[in-house]
Amino acid sequence: MTDTPEEMKAFFDARVEGYDEHMFSSIEDYASFYRKVAEPLPYTNEHIEVLDLGAGTGIELEFIFAKAPNVRITVVDLSETMLNKLVKKYEVHRSQIRIIVDSFLTLKVKPHSFDFVVSVMSLHHLVPTQKTTLYRKLRRTLVLAGAYVEGDYVVSVEEESRLLKEYQALKKEFSLLDEGLYHIDIPFSEETQIRALNDAGFDKVQVLFRTFRSNVVVAKPESA
Repeated sequence: MTDTPEEMKAFFDARVEGYDEHMFSSIEDYASFYRKVAEPLPYTNEHIEVLDLGAGTGIELEFIFAKAPNVRITVVDLSETMLNKLVKKYEVHRSQIRIIVDSFLTLKVKPHSFDFVVSVMSLHHLVPTQKTTLYRKLRRTLVLAGAYVEGDYVVSVEEESRLLKEYQALKKEFSLLDEGLYHIDIPFSEETQIRALNDAGFDKVQVLFRTFRSNVVVAKPESA
């Protein structure tokens, strides 16, 4: 029998200590990856608005603040434990950080309220229908000239198909998977990722960084 999948919040609450070190060791060319996540943001002293989905301990914030020191950033994560560590790391910027403990699937956001949305190593736990629905919501929350930046794991088309079949088998074994978010890795291939972004209304998708296991893309709606 397969081990019961771990609920998402509990998974990350239990791993907050050592999380940054884990990411450093698991992401190929770590520094370049995170620099590319921040690349679409301008160097500016303006109070631009950024939404960070699945922010965790906020590794990417170091690179964002370096480019936009006065940014107002809304960080969203299911794990309050992770967000508490984020706040301690960036205490000097505390007044610029809005904390939301929530799933980005149920998060309520106003249309055209953010200049940039970023998601780093967060969306590979979502099934394709969830991810496409989220992409549509993110497009609506961006200002007209805004951009969505995603850095995440990617796999081959064949590996994507295999992982989705494994996920469907888990759903048959564990009905609880229909009731919440669980820590199961089901990353897209780059081809599927770009197609889903296009389908959600992001007509301009550019790959900024690519390794064998991850990429960084910036996506803009046609009007941008």
